[in-house]
Amino acid sequence: MEAYDALAAHWGMRPNAGSLDVRRDKFPMQERLRETGVPHIPHHKTSDTESAVAWAEGSGLAEFVVKPMRSFATDGVSFCATPDEVRAACDRLFGRVDLAGEGITELLVQERPVGPEYVVGSVSLDGSPFVVNMFRYTNETIDGTPVYRAMTAVEVGDHPEITDYVARALAALGIENGPAYSELVLTDRGPVLVETGARMHGGLGPTLVEHASTHSLTDLALASRVAPEEFLERTRTAPALHRGVVECFLPSPATGTVTVNRVREACGELDSYLFDTCAQAPGDPVAKTTDLITSYGRVVLSHEDPDTLSRDTTHVLSLDRKGELLDVRPLD
Repeated sequence: MEAYDALAAHWGMRPNAGSLDVRRDKFPMQERLRETGVPHIPHHKTSDTESAVAWAEGSGLAEFVVKPMRSFATDGVSFCATPDEVRAACDRLFGRVDLAGEGITELLVQERPVGPEYVVGSVSLDGSPFVVNMFRYTNETIDGTPVYRAMTAVEVGDHPEITDYVARALAALGIENGPAYSELVLTDRGPVLVETGARMHGGLGPTLVEHASTHSLTDLALASRVAPEEFLERTRTAPALHRGVVECFLPSPATGTVTVNRVREACGELDSYLFDTCAQAPGDPVAKTTDLITSYGRVVLSHEDPDTLSRDTTHVLSLDRKGELLDVRPLD
């Protein structure tokens, strides 16, 4: 992001101003929200286990999240119900290398917000954000770590409180131009930000928006930089879904070797089947799923009828939980 902002400034392509840290590092991100009066998650930065445990014990909070400052794809994220579990998570993470190859020397301890989790794609022009899409996550906790199971497109117009909150958060963080990817939890007190970044949704996100929505995340991201008049014209109308879309994330129960892959056979005939990314052949290695990166593949479903889409999503996730999609021979 730092290189892009420098190039955008050089080329006159509306760079984002302000500190890069508040758009990447989760502690200054939450601090900036707090300083500007935007609802945030109670948090504590620590470089040692005892400080984390002491904060948890004195916080009065019911549950906690421990994670590296720059974690992504749920790498290193731990849900903790007690200060003792906070201690165990810190001991496990300190000194480890994260997915970006950096040694973990600092951790963020936060309240675990309760409520449905959403990811919001937006594109801004001169400080005015336009929310393009929203997805709702379904996840479960495996060994204290959140593992995503599905990501379902929802209508932007159904959640004005989220749209308003994202605009406040982006303003606080200095994301004034181009795309932003924001994860948040809709608590009973309203939305709170988990994290945001000055980038588009990773993975299949932009493709799913292109397929299901009236607006293109990719086209608007480009227009905000090089064709502002076109951006303003395209954003005169609110986004809407012309069909539903769900991305199902498939976890492997063990590290080992694939013996049978039935994903295409089991899912390909569903009414809403669009495509999958599960190309593993017998003999291919697979890792136990511990985060978003180690999910072995996706099944993408799409349909105009919500009931059909819901039925097929339930079916795919049920097959997965029964172990009927992929057989893995564990490592000895």
